[in-house]
Amino acid sequence: MVKLRYSELESQRFGKEIFRGNLDVLDIDLLKEFYKQNDPDILIFRIPVAEQYKMHLLNELGKDVINADTLVYYQVDLAKTTYNDVRNKDLVFINGDASHKGAFEDLINQVFYNYQNHYFSNPLLDRKKIAEGYAEWAVNTLNSSDNLHLLALSDNVPVGFLTCSYNTEYADIILNGVLPEYQSKGVYTDMLRHVKKYIHNLQIPILKVSTQIQNFAVQKVWNRENLVLNSAYVTIHLNKK
Repeated sequence: MVKLRYSELESQRFGKEIFRGNLDVLDIDLLKEFYKQNDPDILIFRIPVAEQYKMHLLNELGKDVINADTLVYYQVDLAKTTYNDVRNKDLVFINGDASHKGAFEDLINQVFYNYQNHYFSNPLLDRKKIAEGYAEWAVNTLNSSDNLHLLALSDNVPVGFLTCSYNTEYADIILNGVLPEYQSKGVYTDMLRHVKKYIHNLQIPILKVSTQIQNFAVQKVWNRENLVLNSAYVTIHLNKK
């Protein structure tokens, strides 16, 4: 059962035994075999949206089934896109390091307060700990050589951030956001424009980014900046009854 693994960090954070993984197909026999060997409080997994028609089969497992969210992925071929200049000329972009730990924690806790992702959909999970988990990931990867942690500063004050993991084939924006009081001012668009050029200069061909399907505003920005919808996944939580 290599695709479904115990998640130590999430289990510790939420005080529940949590397993998680990704499945290319919704294989009910595979899941039955998993439950013969394991009995977690929560199993979290993603399936392609093309597989969601099989979700009724999950009732055979005797668990509480939660359709927790739909995650959409956009991407852009950086060799075939346009590169627009940032509009807020007063913004300063810096690559964060360990000295910016506090700035990232503060931004993430404000931006992701009550953020409606798949954790938010599960009544067994403490919603106050969702942002805490995002901040923990960002801080723990600050010094990773395959990560970009970008801060956007206005008047020397951090107002937005973008974190990105990358390899030679593609870059994936993991977390990003702007303080509420600076939204609708083009800060997010400028961060995206900056990172497109940054990743292109690293000679990485593809830039990816994902969000929950209901986040329409950010998807409009991605469309304007030439990112196109590429794939989508359903996140499922199975809770022990």
